[in-house]
Amino acid sequence: MNENKTIPTVLITGASGFIGSHLVRFLSPNHRVIAFARRTQKEVGLEAHPNIHWILVDITDEQKFETAFNKANDETNIDFIFHLAAYYDFGDQVPSEIYEKTNVQSTRQLLELARSARIKRFIFTSSLVASNFPEPGDLVYEESDLDATFPYALTKQSGEILVREASEHFPCTVIRLAAVFGDWCEYEPLYHFLKVWLSDRWDSRILPGKGNMAIPYIQVCCVVNLFTKVLEKSDELGAFNLYLASSDKPFSLLELFTLSTRHFYGHAKTPIFIPSYIARFGVLMRDIWGRLIGKRPFERMWMLDYIDKQFPTDCSYTRNQLDWSPTKRHQLSRRLLFLIENLKSRPDEWHTRNINRLKRFERSRPALALAEEMARMHEEMSQEIFSEITKPENSKRYTYYQNMDPADLRWYIDVVYNNLLSSVRHGDRSIMVTFAQDLSLRRIQEHCTLKELCDALSVTRDIIMRGLYDNPNLQSMKLLVHDYITLAIQLAMDEIKDVYENVPR
Repeated sequence: MNENKTIPTVLITGASGFIGSHLVRFLSPNHRVIAFARRTQKEVGLEAHPNIHWILVDITDEQKFETAFNKANDETNIDFIFHLAAYYDFGDQVPSEIYEKTNVQSTRQLLELARSARIKRFIFTSSLVASNFPEPGDLVYEESDLDATFPYALTKQSGEILVREASEHFPCTVIRLAAVFGDWCEYEPLYHFLKVWLSDRWDSRILPGKGNMAIPYIQVCCVVNLFTKVLEKSDELGAFNLYLASSDKPFSLLELFTLSTRHFYGHAKTPIFIPSYIARFGVLMRDIWGRLIGKRPFERMWMLDYIDKQFPTDCSYTRNQLDWSPTKRHQLSRRLLFLIENLKSRPDEWHTRNINRLKRFERSRPALALAEEMARMHEEMSQEIFSEITKPENSKRYTYYQNMDPADLRWYIDVVYNNLLSSVRHGDRSIMVTFAQDLSLRRIQEHCTLKELCDALSVTRDIIMRGLYDNPNLQSMKLLVHDYITLAIQLAMDEIKDVYENVPR
């Protein structure tokens, strides 16, 4: 990570999420970014950057979360915290305990941990849906009642209360988000609508009620821009403030249907409106059938409570306080053209991105589990590698290393191990290739033979592989261990051989 002490340090939870990855990318040129994530940096599609310190951690694991935070805080003073990590699901059968553990308990723990750091501001992302749809003629604004009663909304309400209480100890900001989308869609309901409407399905023209159900949308770039405004103006803001990241005017299903079909087909299709009672019967029948075959549809009965309801907002306070507003070119009415173009020109990638979003909360992340076990076993396996290399009977095989100062040898083993661990955390085996290039040049200058260098890496690989294979928590991940350890070291050794063959001596 960049050691320039003049740039601020930002910790981001949920860094591998849709909004989090955009924020990491935007901030990394001018900020040190500590990214807490459940997926690797390569999975997210973020290139390596010296200012990005990527840490695989599950924030629902209290002990590991605390360890990761304290380690990051010890290495550099954290200036700002963006708490973006949260659980939500558009289904209706997720136990409330999952919401509670992810959205409330982790927020409480992070706020407690933040008291040990000298942070300048804690930024918490909430949601507009913490409030119910307003009555006709009313608006939702910053001080609207938080009266929604479904699990996600309740946990966001609890999170806001915790953040407001924490503002007695350090400055805090809450930002309630509208429906956030990108140029590849990446918002589940919007993806579902477009997937159905722009297909030859029998229901591709059906809209419930009169098609007037409307919610506010906001493009992810506008959200990131609002976040940066909070950072820039942090010293001017009070101990606690609350803002809305939203457009004022909601976008209705009918507007969305008309514009998307026009862009896709060259002319707007004529929708078929069905009364709410028929829509309810249809959704019920499809849901029953979906349960029987093990594949429930996206639509749920609770969604029908919002037929023809609208969710207008008043963001004037946010705009005035932060000198911010969503740009016109990023409004959904204009970005739909780009969404449709991406769908038409690169349909496989378009669907893959959105399907991956639907799978974002899989509880098991193999790379995360492997990285956590490697970090836990670091000292034990490093000691075993050191003991093997320094055995008297191996003096001829490891002459160079046995002549090293023992402290330097331990440091070298840790460097190799940490590079392997980084390649797992980032999902990028090229980290080991780059490391091998530098290592080769250094060993050539120090007159270490190619055979001894490769033998040392081979024994390192064998000990690490044996330890991971014997780990009961990794019994189902042997192929993953092979891919990340064996292949990574093999690539490193191939690079070492190339360097030794091509560097004149």
